[in-house]
Amino acid sequence: MSTRWARTALCTLALAAATLLSTAAVAASPAGAAVRAGAGAPPLTLSSQTPWVTPTAPWFTTHLAVGEGSVAAADLHVSLTFYSRVADASQFQQAVGAVPQKSVLLRVPDVPVTENGAARVATACVTVLPDSSATAPAGSTGACPSGDTTTLVLDCTPDTGVCGDVYPVSVALLRQGDATPVARFTTFLTYQEPDGPVGADGPLRVGLVAPVLGTSAPAMAGALAAHRDVPVSLAVSPRTATALAATHTRGGTHALEQLAGLSGDEVLVEPYVPVNLAALSEAGIAGEIQAQIDRGTQLLHQAGLHPESGLWVDTASSFSQGDAGNLASGLQVAGAGQLVLNDSDLASAGSSSLTFAQPFTLDLGNGTDPAAMVSDSNLGALFTASPGDPVLGAQQLLAGLSFVHFENTFEPDARGVVVSPPSSWRPNAAFMDTLLAGLSGNPVLKATTLSDLMSQVPAGGNREPTTRRLQAGPAGRSISRAAGQKIAVSRQQLTSYSSAVSGHPPVLVGLGDLLLSTESQRLGAGGRTSALGAFDRAFAGETGKITLATERTVTFTSQRAPIPITVLSSAPYAVRVVVTLNSDKFTFPDGNTQPLTLDRPTTSVRVTAQARTSGDRLPIDVTLHTPDGQLLIAHTVLTVQSTEISFVGVALTVLAGAVLLVWWVRTWRRSRRTRPRAH
Repeated sequence: MSTRWARTALCTLALAAATLLSTAAVAASPAGAAVRAGAGAPPLTLSSQTPWVTPTAPWFTTHLAVGEGSVAAADLHVSLTFYSRVADASQFQQAVGAVPQKSVLLRVPDVPVTENGAARVATACVTVLPDSSATAPAGSTGACPSGDTTTLVLDCTPDTGVCGDVYPVSVALLRQGDATPVARFTTFLTYQEPDGPVGADGPLRVGLVAPVLGTSAPAMAGALAAHRDVPVSLAVSPRTATALAATHTRGGTHALEQLAGLSGDEVLVEPYVPVNLAALSEAGIAGEIQAQIDRGTQLLHQAGLHPESGLWVDTASSFSQGDAGNLASGLQVAGAGQLVLNDSDLASAGSSSLTFAQPFTLDLGNGTDPAAMVSDSNLGALFTASPGDPVLGAQQLLAGLSFVHFENTFEPDARGVVVSPPSSWRPNAAFMDTLLAGLSGNPVLKATTLSDLMSQVPAGGNREPTTRRLQAGPAGRSISRAAGQKIAVSRQQLTSYSSAVSGHPPVLVGLGDLLLSTESQRLGAGGRTSALGAFDRAFAGETGKITLATERTVTFTSQRAPIPITVLSSAPYAVRVVVTLNSDKFTFPDGNTQPLTLDRPTTSVRVTAQARTSGDRLPIDVTLHTPDGQLLIAHTVLTVQSTEISFVGVALTVLAGAVLLVWWVRTWRRSRRTRPRAH
């Protein structure tokens, strides 16, 4: 397994170098200058192609769009070069972004560029035969035009397992008389033999994760609905579903209806925002996982969708061995016994050079290890390999999937792969339409939901390991302890305030969503701090609608008197609060707390207090809390002046004065007796 990873890494490095050199060569050439001068579409894109060919339908057709407008169409042409079959994964990766380093089987050097209305197009059709003795059936649908006799001979023995495979095809746009391409790309021809070996347990299972989010959601829903025979696992963003429903437009409603009508697909459980389970657990806020799932599920239900629990998909987070315990805890809170993660998160394992295509048990060291599969990162990278040519990207992905099937068609157990686009990919309807069309009815690729894939493909099949571990490394801290504590306190305060409010005001729901948004795995430390600050300001603005309007100075004219307390509320809902008075200068015969329901702008109450002493500026603390005491809403300090004369105090004062007078009289008389008389 380590050899396979090393080979892939070397291939990726070679691919990057080849792409850089190719780009530099084009930029330095006159043709490159023409490409930069063009202000419209890319110089050359793939409009469509035959997804696979067979002995009974051996015609491979490519339709190309030419965007080069600075040169006359007659001065342009397209060439196609067909190469020998791909032998391993490194050869496939190299061919995707550069000129294939394979032997040439056929060159089609001069495909004309023609004007088709306002567009420029080029079309090529090649008949593919396994050997020179084979012939193509006559008069079949999809056959190349009668005048086109271009034939590609694969030079292989039919039905023996050596013809069926993927073959790179380099497509280049050139100027007449100039061998330097204006533009080029590599697509693939997939040759299938229904009578040849297809694996002991049928075709390769393909678990496709289809994200539905953002402004592309209606187009994605349309593409999925147009190919409802292709099962996929839908990762529908709860916020996108809410936005579609909130638009109250025909397009938004229709998109939700299309998604709800995909009976063969499964809707994955999605949190309100993408989160890292291990990070939330490590930060001490594992309880937020359930809050995320509950809110996400609520919004999907409101949109008419019904997610299925038990499976957690996270191919964007990065996990290592130090995260094992926290990941296990997070999965338990999420109620997920199955996990799909990125293949780069796993330690190397396996004994063959084939693509790892079996489920396994992920050893997290706590005895509740989940069943798991990985999303193939090499295949996932093809979603973004050709951003300006979505049809080409989809065809390259189909070829990559077919290659995994053809790696070894004699394996005894079923094999399967999970394909999930990277988080940077923006869903594209043309890409999805091409991909789904290529999976529909494909003899060697069987689309399935992730749940079915986990049940149909045996763990540890084909001599692969039954248990795997996370890559070595310490625990990640995408959420700091300080941020975790802040989130925990904010949740406690929001829950306390919400429990004191009657009904479910939308503003409090919005505050809950705002707090959940601070937990997104896509936020860095600075972004999370800003998000938490925004929540604090919004929450303080809401609780600030409740204030104490009590006079700051109160005068007592008797030993016992009521203290008037006035609470103002501009909140558009009723709130239950508790007013509390505290002071070491006063006692409160009837208690120092008073529950109030603030259902009007002004609410007043009187709390009886008894002074322990008289004097000026005697303080009393007045606080306003939620009934559970978890949230301080308002606070003020009253100053009390007590002018009432205490009878006990007067009596003591008179008694002290009498004692002093008696002592003075006795002292005066004694001094007179002892004084000598005058002679």
